[in-house]
Amino acid sequence: MTKRISLMILILMGCVAIVACTSQPALTTVPPLATATQAPAATSKPADTAVPTKAPTASPVPTQAATATTIPPTQTTVPPTVPPTAVAPTAIPSTAVPTATSVPPTAAPAGLYVTNVKIVPDRPAFNQDVSFVATFVNTASGDQNVKWAFYIFKADAAATSNNETTALLTAFPTGTRDFASLGSFRYGTTGRPCEYFFTRVGFFNSENKVVWFANSDGKTYEKGFQVCDASLIPTAVPASAASTAVPPTPKPGLFVTDFRIQPAAQRGVDLTFFPTFLNNSGNTLSFTWRVLIYKADNSARSYSETTWLQSNFASNSGEVQSLGKWNLALGGPCENYFARVGWLDVNNQTQLFVKPDGTVFEKSFTVCPP
Repeated sequence: MTKRISLMILILMGCVAIVACTSQPALTTVPPLATATQAPAATSKPADTAVPTKAPTASPVPTQAATATTIPPTQTTVPPTVPPTAVAPTAIPSTAVPTATSVPPTAAPAGLYVTNVKIVPDRPAFNQDVSFVATFVNTASGDQNVKWAFYIFKADAAATSNNETTALLTAFPTGTRDFASLGSFRYGTTGRPCEYFFTRVGFFNSENKVVWFANSDGKTYEKGFQVCDASLIPTAVPASAASTAVPPTPKPGLFVTDFRIQPAAQRGVDLTFFPTFLNNSGNTLSFTWRVLIYKADNSARSYSETTWLQSNFASNSGEVQSLGKWNLALGGPCENYFARVGWLDVNNQTQLFVKPDGTVFEKSFTVCPP
């Protein structure tokens, strides 16, 4: 009995122990639950720090990045539209050109012309002072005060003058009068036998712009000349000078006052001649004429001639182009020549035109290799 009671006591004690054991976990499980519920609260701080890590992957940021990438194309497309707009105004300079070129056609002083230019010396050498004398014809009723100068151009660069004399204010009386340049022109050696030039006479209009004097035929007057090595210029006067003491007399009133060669005289190039005739008879005169070319050392007989041409010469003066051309073949050195202008008399004999002073007209020139 006592054993049974002791056993029951032991069983009861075991049950109490079991209950105690089972209640202990229940009590100890509460704090874990509390800490478990606090754990999320504790991990909420990492969650807060996790937000920035997610921010880069958030959709708003890529949207801004995409917006940023779309802006440059818009900016890069704008500049290409600017150059075409800038190119368009290039049409403005072209429209300005006619405005610039509209100034030169300004008329020369009414009735004032340049009909001739003399080169002094007539065959200049390198490093030699060259002066110019222009023949002015004033057909107005009184004096004309004009500021003018000579402008020198290279034959192969006619767009811009190479040099000019000093401008001179002159009172031009009525009639015909020669006026010399103020100052001179000089050109140094270039290694070539000759250099080719032409000169124009310009005056200053009311806008202080240069306008070219014209001949009485309305064309701008130009006078060609060349500057050569001194060794190529004859020092002796052609033998023909003696024969000019008794020059043949042409029909009254028609003279040759000037002579132009186009282009610049070179071997292998076809040359055309333009003598200037002066008819002061008051009537139209008819002549059959041609140009005769002489070697500088043989004035007794012409070396070559152009074709005969019959022309009617009205009053006053002007250039007339020869019929046919003349060419000196390639392969030789520089050679000196001079030209005269002949006409046929009633006996079919060749006579030579003279200048107004009664001497035979002659034009010296040199033909060199190109």
